[in-house]
Amino acid sequence: MTANTAPTKPLLSDTDKKLLELLIKGASGRLIAERLGYKEGTTRVYLHSLYKRIGVNNKTSAVTWYLDMMAANDPVAVREAAANSYRVNSFGEMALKHGLLESLGIMGVFLGPYGRMWEVGHKLKGEKPSIGKVADEQLRGVARELWQSLLSGNFVAGKRQFDAGILPKLFVAAPSDAVVLTATLILGGFSTSAKRALAALPARRAGSLGVTVDELRALNAASDAVEKSSDSAINALHGLAESSRSKPVFRHLLLVTLFHLYRQRGDIVRSTATANALWVEAESVRQQLEASGDRTLPSKVSLPEPPVVATAKLSAYLEKLTA
Repeated sequence: MTANTAPTKPLLSDTDKKLLELLIKGASGRLIAERLGYKEGTTRVYLHSLYKRIGVNNKTSAVTWYLDMMAANDPVAVREAAANSYRVNSFGEMALKHGLLESLGIMGVFLGPYGRMWEVGHKLKGEKPSIGKVADEQLRGVARELWQSLLSGNFVAGKRQFDAGILPKLFVAAPSDAVVLTATLILGGFSTSAKRALAALPARRAGSLGVTVDELRALNAASDAVEKSSDSAINALHGLAESSRSKPVFRHLLLVTLFHLYRQRGDIVRSTATANALWVEAESVRQQLEASGDRTLPSKVSLPEPPVVATAKLSAYLEKLTA
């Protein structure tokens, strides 16, 4: 193919073009599936079929092939597409491209249940471990893993835990952890399991174990947003997020839920802004901990001294590198 000759075969369908444009932007397999309305497995099959039809073996070659074809017809457009595939101007844009968990990195320790804030408070109490508390620690570990799965959009992990019967144990240990699992089921579209989970979460009453009224409202609103595409449900979740600033972990859950809902709708502007709001929450917790003396992320660091090497040996090596 020359620079002035555009490939005319094979003909690309609208779906082919959408898929290739998403590849140019660096979209993950999960995001491509969401945008095209397919399951991830179906998307992989479609991708391999497309690769075969255009005569390439992988994503990079497919992107190069499509950029070449675009360049022959509109050189300006292809330059813009190539630039936009690497341009990230905010955390929200990175979260859309790579997912919340991967984009947050170490900042993720400041969000959600049993994060850094909880760890610091727990250590300050100086509680000694016991057999019962070891079991509680294990459940907290499961709850933290569920939270990270929710951040990453790996809703299947929540479904596996639910099928394994973890919900009652989480509820007894901490009802709010059962809320996280139920939210994961709802966002993953596991409607039957989500309804069963919701039915197993009684409202908190005086002297009894249960979830709060706001948590139940949030779960029901999330369910309506997924199953009925209800804008009223989205508004309800937004209102709960705004009124829950004094309950940081619950607010984190609401923001993550809104991010996934907006992303599933293809609402780039709102999903990006919601991800940015979550980053601000993480930074706020980090600053609070730093003000209290916790230095999870050091502000000043110096490189450690390298291994000791005899001067003559080092000089010889440096001379060898120069040569």
